[in-house]
Amino acid sequence: MNVSWRTNLWVVPSLIVSAALAVFVMSQSLDRAHYNGAITLPGWLDQGSAADARALLSATAGAIITTLGLVLSITVLTLSIAASQFGQRLLRRYMRDRGTQACIGIFAATFVFSLLTLLSVTSRSNEKEYVPWVSIWISTVWALACIGVLIYYINHVALSIQVNNVLAELSSDFRWVMRQNHRSKAPPRVPIPEVRSDLALAAAVTGYIQLIDFHALVSAAAEADAMVRFLFRPGQFVIKGTTLAVAEGLEVRRSRLAEVFGRTVRIGVRRTLVQDPEFALAQIVEIALRAMSPGINDPNTAVTCVNWLTDCLRELAQYTPKSAVHVDSGGNARVIEHLNEFQHVVAAAYGPIRQVASNSQMLTIGVLNSISLIAPFVEGEARKEALNTQAELAREGFFSDAASRGCEDVTAAYRLAVEALHLSDRSMGTIAPQSQES
Repeated sequence: MNVSWRTNLWVVPSLIVSAALAVFVMSQSLDRAHYNGAITLPGWLDQGSAADARALLSATAGAIITTLGLVLSITVLTLSIAASQFGQRLLRRYMRDRGTQACIGIFAATFVFSLLTLLSVTSRSNEKEYVPWVSIWISTVWALACIGVLIYYINHVALSIQVNNVLAELSSDFRWVMRQNHRSKAPPRVPIPEVRSDLALAAAVTGYIQLIDFHALVSAAAEADAMVRFLFRPGQFVIKGTTLAVAEGLEVRRSRLAEVFGRTVRIGVRRTLVQDPEFALAQIVEIALRAMSPGINDPNTAVTCVNWLTDCLRELAQYTPKSAVHVDSGGNARVIEHLNEFQHVVAAAYGPIRQVASNSQMLTIGVLNSISLIAPFVEGEARKEALNTQAELAREGFFSDAASRGCEDVTAAYRLAVEALHLSDRSMGTIAPQSQES
């Protein structure tokens, strides 16, 4: 899903143009065969002389290249809007959009086909005119189809910059990466063994951890009779030379394990979704923070972001926690993963939004209602306590800055959140005094 060749605007258009070149070769073969008398084509294909064909092809190529310029201008404008409203991290989403790539490719392919067909028309005085009407008709049909493509593209762009659609896609990305990371049946959680630091495995470059190939690393650790424990997880930023993991039990083949480690841990300049579901949440949070900036001040959009965060956290709460221990075929622990626990994800999702919600009654209530909606799906005291902590911090932050008339609604939303979490009354007892003080 996050392969680099997909996140650009030239690969798919290049493939479509290549397909157009193949069609041009085939259509020219038919036209040449008709010109040499090898085959007979329907008479209605012939619509005039070489001058007529040149006029038609020139008009087609000129119109298509003008429309292609319009499409590229709209694309640049869309990227500019996305960068200003949603953040630069969402630019890759628009660049990998299949609709945009296909539209650019179709217009470019039609222009290339029309231009090559125009060049193939000949009308020398000493020989018979060569007018490739099969190719001309194909060019004309593609030009007419481009009208529909342009209408589709404008509608597609109008939908793609709507915040609800963007948030729904980010939520879909989160569910996708959760399914990928929990594709196989989760093994039972076992106690994590202690690992001595016999060998430090360091980062070769600076950047974000994008992917760890645990299967290959388990094989290498089994071959070296070693056990590896990660100190970082995918999505975290590391600098060159940082110790990413430590290994124990090594007496031989240390260099082999270090070499395999360098190949199995991919580090890049940006975060990806492959093993980092929190990245999708970070993009939703960024949209909410931008919506609450002084220049925009759009709490409705921020609340919409919180609503979609609620759906993502509900999805996360329903998955059985993964085991951090990866074992070899003999059942021996070989790699210990650094897991991103539910409590940390909750804090990363709600924390930044709480900081900008302290003076917004609507957003504070939105956060508290979000916790109330998630609570029925959460099991385990530690997870419930993490949500309760976020509810308390949201309430306290609002009481510290907001006017007194909004405190009653926030207090009511907080009570609903705590009741939904089924926690003890120790938290409820502190509500009234703080409300009176504020």
